[in-house]
Amino acid sequence: MDRRPIIGFVLIFVIIIGYYFVMGQIYPPQPPQQKPATTESARPDDATASAATGAGLEAAAPTPVAADPAEALDPAGFMTMEQALAPLPVAGGPSVVTVTTPLYRARIETRGGVVGGWELLEHKSWRGEPLQMVPQGFDGGADKIVFRATEMDLATFPYTADQGDLTLAPGDGKRTLTLRGSTRGGLEVRKIFTFDSASHGVTVDLELGGDGVAVANLMAQTGNADAVRFGWNRGIAQVSRHEKQERAMLRAFAGIGEDLHLRKREDLKKDVAKVEGQWRGSIRYAGLQDRYFMIAGIVPLEQGGPVEGTVRLGGNKDQLAQSWALDLPARRTTGGIAGARLELYVGPQQADLLNVYGQGLENAMDLGWKWVRPLSKLVLWGMDLLYKVIPNYGLVIIFFSIVTKLMFYPLTQTSTKSMKKMQELQPKLKALQEKYKNDKEKLSAATMKLYQEEKVNPLSGCWPLLVQSPVFIALYQALSHMVSLRGQPFFGWMRDLSQPDTLLMAPFGLPVDLNVLPFLMGIAMYFQTKFTPTTGGGQMAMLNTLMPVMMVFIFYNMPSGLVLYWFVQNVLQAYQSWRIMKTTVPGGAVKA
Repeated sequence: MDRRPIIGFVLIFVIIIGYYFVMGQIYPPQPPQQKPATTESARPDDATASAATGAGLEAAAPTPVAADPAEALDPAGFMTMEQALAPLPVAGGPSVVTVTTPLYRARIETRGGVVGGWELLEHKSWRGEPLQMVPQGFDGGADKIVFRATEMDLATFPYTADQGDLTLAPGDGKRTLTLRGSTRGGLEVRKIFTFDSASHGVTVDLELGGDGVAVANLMAQTGNADAVRFGWNRGIAQVSRHEKQERAMLRAFAGIGEDLHLRKREDLKKDVAKVEGQWRGSIRYAGLQDRYFMIAGIVPLEQGGPVEGTVRLGGNKDQLAQSWALDLPARRTTGGIAGARLELYVGPQQADLLNVYGQGLENAMDLGWKWVRPLSKLVLWGMDLLYKVIPNYGLVIIFFSIVTKLMFYPLTQTSTKSMKKMQELQPKLKALQEKYKNDKEKLSAATMKLYQEEKVNPLSGCWPLLVQSPVFIALYQALSHMVSLRGQPFFGWMRDLSQPDTLLMAPFGLPVDLNVLPFLMGIAMYFQTKFTPTTGGGQMAMLNTLMPVMMVFIFYNMPSGLVLYWFVQNVLQAYQSWRIMKTTVPGGAVKA
């Protein structure tokens, strides 16, 4: 074997050993450095840090600790975008902050920064306690910050409150509650609630801040924050004992430009897609409502001009809860990265309270078709004005019924006289029908000739009813949704004009209570039909007999204020019909 490879390997071995020996003499090894503690016991907000502070040393600010050391904050920026946007856990502080004002008591949860409860102190439930507007049993919210490359979900983001429970007395003005949280990438999220002792509305600011190399690296990955999403996914609570009647009133709404979009909660049982919707444009508001109250988010006018954004309506079929969300354009904040502001309103549907926002939120009130709404608003305004003079809404309703009947008395008189004349012509019309039963053209010509000779217009009995219909519809809508009637008694067993006039509650869990006023209304309607002329023979007489019974079923669980109005209307109509029939001689003339 050639000796040169052997000699070569020996030389390489000697060189390697010699190199490490020489280097060890030139650069002696340094003693190992002790690693900083990363356990919870070494955190400066412990008892140890407190002791050091008490000895005159300056304690460092609490630093949240990563659950996984591999995901610890890396100033060099070697962190995925998802890791950098993940929230840091917080320790200490209240999990719920209760804010009490003269108008409401709100519970703000620090997990997600959501409204966990909202009790209206001036309005009572049928059990007598303050009215709870927020359904219980929900977890998390729907807020988000939308970047160009991703979204930051704040549904369960952990915040720390800057103070504990807050109480505002009358005249205290505005107070703020600030929630703060941080991400692993150095971003700070702030949710600021501004409460007003004299308002049902709350101003909500959602802001994103942070600086430094880590934040700059993160923003290079995510891109700028384009939008801030304010969302409500907890539905609205049913506040009436008669849930079946109230379910039909629950709905979501969204205002974009001059358009109002509506979605009924009843459709959520069939298909979630029926209550979903997404629109982009000049957004104004979005919210949920029942018969008397609403939970709405309003775009503040202070942002200047129309705000171009996106509004979403949706729902949770399992929990039967509708939801809304508003994507507002992110604006640059002082000392921050981005932010947006929303006005949150949780309270009664009263035009004077909704007008102050200047975004047309009062148009979301369910006051009937578009052409009826002006009349409904006029009715609400008139009844509130009368209440200042007559401090009993039951008497106000009766007075209003009398006034409207007097206004339309000439039309009612014309209609009743026309119907009486048509009734007198029935024998002649039947004779013509027998004479021309095989010739429809001659029958039609003879009938028209008879009408001309007798100076009768067969439609004159219908026109007065058509003219009065818009007013009656407006009154119905106004009384059905008039929050001022809640808790207002009339007399005796009528203790709440917004609820059925229950005299006896159903025992043993039976579904039907004993309500008296619908039966009185049915009796009045029966006599009204007896005093009103009919021209349809036996079929019309049967219909007139069945109609009062049908109306009793329809109005049985309606608000007693509305039933009272229809009862008075039927009594007045019966009297008018009787009076007109008594003073009208055959041929349509009036007795002296």
